[in-house]
Amino acid sequence: MLVTGAGGTVGAYAVALAEAAGYRVIASDLRRSGLRVPVRGEVRPGDLRDEKVAARLVAGCDFVIHTAAQLAVGADPAELTKTNSEAVCRLYEAAEAEGVKRFVHMSTAMLYAPSEGPLLEDTPLHPRGPYGMSKHGAENFLRGRCDAKALPWTILRAAPIYGRRGRHFAASLLALGPLARLATPLLPRPTGGPEGTMVHAADVARALLFVLERPDCEFEVFNVSDDDPMPLGDRVALTLDAYGLRSVDTRFFPAGLLGFLGKILQRPVAYEGVDTLALSGWRAVVLRHGLKAALRPRIDRESLTLLYEHLVVDASKLRALGWEPRNASFARGWADVLRWYQAERWVPRYGG
Repeated sequence: MLVTGAGGTVGAYAVALAEAAGYRVIASDLRRSGLRVPVRGEVRPGDLRDEKVAARLVAGCDFVIHTAAQLAVGADPAELTKTNSEAVCRLYEAAEAEGVKRFVHMSTAMLYAPSEGPLLEDTPLHPRGPYGMSKHGAENFLRGRCDAKALPWTILRAAPIYGRRGRHFAASLLALGPLARLATPLLPRPTGGPEGTMVHAADVARALLFVLERPDCEFEVFNVSDDDPMPLGDRVALTLDAYGLRSVDTRFFPAGLLGFLGKILQRPVAYEGVDTLALSGWRAVVLRHGLKAALRPRIDRESLTLLYEHLVVDASKLRALGWEPRNASFARGWADVLRWYQAERWVPRYGG
């Protein structure tokens, strides 16, 4: 089995789970450094943007799990297209030529159009920007390959992901408390706001393995979520509690204000100003607490819609086949992940 993005949040879990299930794993990422060599497999580093790399990576493989992606939504749109669309097409075609049995692709539930209710697999798609368009492009390519001779594929659309090593949306959520703590020892404790679900990276990896050899998952799209909808304000408050930070109940979440701010921050000048301010603040946090400079907290521009839009991802289609999230409670999974970040000195400890 080839696992791309093996050094990433989901990919690292997928490699470990695949080994435990008895597969010989080919772990691939841009660089060899930081990748654990599978016991029964090997490491094959490579840049999928290079046209010559895909065939080398899939050589001798029966299955491909593709988690690699450019996750920095602020990257150049052409770069996003090369990594998140063109590289997927190239890898799939190389896998098909090699005689691979199944191609499992990790996509995102951020592609769905806004909806007040739960998001199902047939909910219309509405990419929000260059990153969304690049992920949508890969899906369009795969979904167009469904004839009898095509290599069977499965697409998983994940809710916002949290887990060890994560450096994007969830990591920025972890940075909110320490940044606010620079200004005041007593933080506002919000509640309410738009509802959403998230999913632990380990559960996404388990879903990737779950669908891998099932005939009823061929040429199908599945949502992956913890099915634990929570208002954004409650999620922030839960994070403050997990840190042990003192907070005072504000009794409401200023949804109207945050919606206004979310739309304003999508303007380049405002976004860049706040981004620069957050970076300066985080440098102060790192110096004050003696942390590793491992995180670059930022709210991805396309994720700012979570400040004013619901994102409740319904994973009932996958659960009907027997898959269940082991981290069904966000509160428990999030506390465990925070402890990992603290043990690695990526974020501070408070109290005791």
